[in-house]
Amino acid sequence: MTENSITVSTVPTVALDDQAHDITLLRIVEEQIGKLTSLRNTLRGTVKDRLGDREFGTVNGVPVVRWSNELRVTISPKLLRARHPEVARECEEIAPVRKFWLLDAA
Repeated sequence: MTENSITVSTVPTVALDDQAHDITLLRIVEEQIGKLTSLRNTLRGTVKDRLGDREFGTVNGVPVVRWSNELRVTISPKLLRARHPEVARECEEIAPVRKFWLLDAA
């Protein structure tokens, strides 16, 4: 089932007629964010490729970017469940969340 296939007659709704302009602007913003994120990733990728294994990049001798190696410690839920399932169950936290979807216009 996709987000747009929800039958709204079976769930509580609220009319947003007075916020139609806000919804239109939100659609534009979401589209722009997607395009800008893609452009940012492309630009960062080309700079990272040029940096190679060097940490700093300069323009006119002035450092303008830094790409450094750092260590990040994480816990693998999959590995934890495989090796210590009882500990994994004891450490689980379940919390209700609400998710926001911008649905396709009718």
